[in-house]
Amino acid sequence: MDFEHYCRAFSVVGLTANPAELQAVLCGRLSGGQQFTDKKVLEVAADLLDASASNLADIKNDVLQLYNDTAEQLDNGNAVFELLLPDDDDSLHERIETLSLWCQNYLSGLGQSGLSGDAPLAADVSEAMRDLAAIAMADSGAGDDDLDPYTSSIDEQDEANFFELVEYVRVAVTLIYTEIKQMNDPEGKTIH
Repeated sequence: MDFEHYCRAFSVVGLTANPAELQAVLCGRLSGGQQFTDKKVLEVAADLLDASASNLADIKNDVLQLYNDTAEQLDNGNAVFELLLPDDDDSLHERIETLSLWCQNYLSGLGQSGLSGDAPLAADVSEAMRDLAAIAMADSGAGDDDLDPYTSSIDEQDEANFFELVEYVRVAVTLIYTEIKQMNDPEGKTIH
C-alpha cells in the first residue's frame, strides 16, 4: 500500500482527509468482527471523508482496493499487515502525527463495530487496546511555532524508536483482530 498514492487520489477529487484515517477506521471495524459489502465500504468512506457521491465515485476503486488489501492482510495471519503511513522520507513529526491519528481512528472503528467495553477480552488484547489509546494521544514534540519540522534535531535513535512503535502497533492490531475473530468464532466457523 502506498500512502502517497492515496493522498494524490484524495487530493485530485478535493478531499483533504488523511487516507490513514480511512484505513484505520476500516481496520478497526474489521478487527471488531465486521465484514462489508462494496456498498457498505463506500458508505463508511463517504461518511468518514465527508465526501460527495461524485467525489467518492471518482476514487471508488481506490477505496475498495484499500479495504480489500487491509482485510486480506489482516486475515492472512502471516504478520503481513501494513499500516498506511507516510514514507520514511517524510518528516518524523508528520509520521508521528499520522500514527497517532491512525490509532485514534482505529479505536473509533473498533467502537463502531459494536465492540463494547463490557466484552470479555483476553488480558493481552485489553493491554494492546490501552497501549493504542496511549499512542493515539502521542505528541511529536513539535510545536506550532516550529518553523520547519524537517530541520529539527532528529537522530537515528528517534527513527529507531518510531520504527519500533509502528511495529508494535502493527503487531497489536494483528493480535486484536485474531483474538476477537477467535472469540466470535471459537470453532472456526465462518460468520457472515
